[in-house]
Amino acid sequence: MWKNLSKEELDRAYNNSLAVKNSADIIRSWEKASAQAKLEINGACDIPYGDSRFQLFDFFSAKEDSPVIIFVHGGFWQMRSKNDFTFIVPPLVNAGFDVAMLGYSLAPHASLNQIVMDVRNGIHAIQTYLTKQYTSPKKIWLLGWSAGAHLISMALGEDGVMGGTAVSGIYDVEPMMHCYINDKLQLDETTVINNSPIRLAPPLKSLDIFVGQEELPEMQRQSIDFFEYRKSKGAMGIFENIPQRNHYTIFDELTSTTGVILTSIKARLLRSM
Repeated sequence: MWKNLSKEELDRAYNNSLAVKNSADIIRSWEKASAQAKLEINGACDIPYGDSRFQLFDFFSAKEDSPVIIFVHGGFWQMRSKNDFTFIVPPLVNAGFDVAMLGYSLAPHASLNQIVMDVRNGIHAIQTYLTKQYTSPKKIWLLGWSAGAHLISMALGEDGVMGGTAVSGIYDVEPMMHCYINDKLQLDETTVINNSPIRLAPPLKSLDIFVGQEELPEMQRQSIDFFEYRKSKGAMGIFENIPQRNHYTIFDELTSTTGVILTSIKARLLRSM
């Protein structure tokens, strides 16, 4: 159990960048591919839903009757941006989905309470945008990676959301309070209780949970425990621990036409179309 680890051990237990030796190269490849994707795909970018430079979303459309995937990025609530992940848009659009890339405020400039509220407000803003742009309602599915998986789990109960796909996420934020991540996040016990999906009554909507078998043991434990918790409460969703995938290469399962995660989302959203 994580409570038996020293701070140094817990720091390593949640340091995904350190655990994957070529993580910096992978992230640079994402940034390069994302910049190229923005040049090649038509979309409405940096639509504001608040006053902060982070309270923005991008929207890319496949066709009039496409379901919408709202993607929430990771970065331990304190780094990265929606712009680093635009590389996922072309495969999703080609698969028949509209995609909204949702940005949010980051620690230490925002508390976790504020970050969660940003994501909820951003979802509402995207829904308003869709109502103005399209004549018929659209299916909305949430997709989040790492801290983004935590954030979509916190927002799953919002009206109009069908369900979501959580990838390599954190669902109990208490360990974050005791490791290096808290240097910027500044969690306290009340914030932990109010913002840990595994401590809250789960919405009875589908949440499909994925993690990689080559991820850190603590990351795998978080996903397994959260799935079992939701199952015990009667919440719907599947769980898969994907072989030969780490915290970064798991994106291949979303961007490949035969990827496990993309196949799962297609089964959720395209079967009735």
